[in-house]
Amino acid sequence: MKKCLIIINNIAGKSKRVSFEKVEKCLGPDFCYTHFSLPEDGEYTLDGFDAVAVCGGDGTLGALLDKACQRDIETFYFPAGTLNDRAKSKRYEHAKSDISATGAGEHSGTPVVLGKFRGAPAAPSEDESGKKVFSYVLAAGSFTPIGYEANIGLKKKLGVLAYILQVLKEYRVHHIPAVIDCGDKSYEGDFTLIMALKSPRCFGFRFNRDFDPESESGHLVAIRSPKRGGMLGLIAMFFPFFRVFFIGLKKERDGNVIFKRVNSCKILHGKETAYCRDGDRYDAQKGELEICFEKSKCNFTVIDKY
Repeated sequence: MKKCLIIINNIAGKSKRVSFEKVEKCLGPDFCYTHFSLPEDGEYTLDGFDAVAVCGGDGTLGALLDKACQRDIETFYFPAGTLNDRAKSKRYEHAKSDISATGAGEHSGTPVVLGKFRGAPAAPSEDESGKKVFSYVLAAGSFTPIGYEANIGLKKKLGVLAYILQVLKEYRVHHIPAVIDCGDKSYEGDFTLIMALKSPRCFGFRFNRDFDPESESGHLVAIRSPKRGGMLGLIAMFFPFFRVFFIGLKKERDGNVIFKRVNSCKILHGKETAYCRDGDRYDAQKGELEICFEKSKCNFTVIDKY
């Protein structure tokens, strides 16, 4: 009988709605199950398992895909976070399923395109290339700390409101000096937002109208820092952010707002820069950050009804 590891992140925003019993009932009797709780049980390994079911938010999923992306393993995602942007992505509509009545044996997932990155020096990872994975977004600058600084207790009690409470705190101009090399074109200057994205949505906003579920590319979104400081800078910052997140992006742009489809890019940082990686913090060291988009080896299924 095939072996399946079930991972439940108990500090995820909506973890109370899922249980080991629910997951087993949903996946059916085709597996021999092993239970694992985060953070209580420490670090897990996928060695010896034919399948893995992970229950948590975007960050929990990203950490799992770090381990699973280079393996021939069935991967089932039960969204139990606060925003669950990756699960809501239209990229997975064809792979979403309510399999509670049929069992996993009658439903097969599909490989997915993931973002991969390697900092300087290279970060340790189970990926042989030395790269780590982000399931849908890697972003630095304005508003991005909300993803990893929102209080866990408030997320459990208030849900999305826990993030909204921090919006005013994070409404400030960032100055991230960087050179972004996309191969055919490069961008240099100070940026208040730098984002690598494989999703039509992020931070609850569905704004990437150029998203192609069949493409093995992703997108670069960058917003240059306002030249003025103080209140005038905050006012100037409002307009490009409104353009990106409320109006949306379809065609490539090259101005204060940069929007470009990319297969890979390199970002040269002059100082350590904090990134939001699927809701978790990643500190990119001074030097070059390599980003690319590649198809996984694992088969992936989102199960949003359980």
